[in-house]
Amino acid sequence: MSVNTLQTTVQADEERGMLALLSEEDKTVMYCSMIAETDEQRKSLFKAMNNPEHRLADFINKKIEVVDIFAEVVQCINEETGEITSAPRIVLIDKKGVGYQCVSKGVLSAIKKLFTIYGAPTWKTPVALEVKQLKKGVRNILTFDVA
Repeated sequence: MSVNTLQTTVQADEERGMLALLSEEDKTVMYCSMIAETDEQRKSLFKAMNNPEHRLADFINKKIEVVDIFAEVVQCINEETGEITSAPRIVLIDKKGVGYQCVSKGVLSAIKKLFTIYGAPTWKTPVALEVKQLKKGVRNILTFDVA
């Protein structure tokens, strides 16, 4: 097999792999607590998932009244090393449908604990969360406290 044939085969496999991400099986790498039944709810959910209004890091020491959570796994590239790693992208959705996004293992850890105590979001009453930033060595970690 020539180099050109090999490159074409690899490229075709990558292209097929991209579209395979749309399969039902792959959708399980996402979590969403919001049940969107109306068109208005679907629009609000899509906006929160795809283009949230805020970065969670801009709300350190502020409270957000959360009713829903969206999470997915994203690929992050270390610009210094070129290494690709998986990380959780999380969107907290408040009672007005406004999204606050971050890519944070610290927030994911706090969400797991929140679910243990409050259950998965089907909350009729919002849970007030205060965004926090912890210093761990040279790294800053986002998390939250229940307010």
